[in-house]
Amino acid sequence: MNWLTNLYDPKRDDARACLILFIDETEQDAWERQKAWLSDKIIGRPKATDMYTVEQLEAMGLVGVYK
Repeated sequence: MNWLTNLYDPKRDDARACLILFIDETEQDAWERQKAWLSDKIIGRPKATDMYTVEQLEAMGLVGVYK
């Protein structure tokens, strides 16, 4: 299983507020795009970074995305 990225947990109620929208893209479009991208991925614990531990990332609401 390969780590791809850390991402704000899409299961949280406020997850849509953390989306990055493309030009001329609605929040709903971005949400559907993210769901499609995540459809074949595994959500797990985030990967620690140079600045934050796994526990700190989890406290910030982040998860890891794996393939």
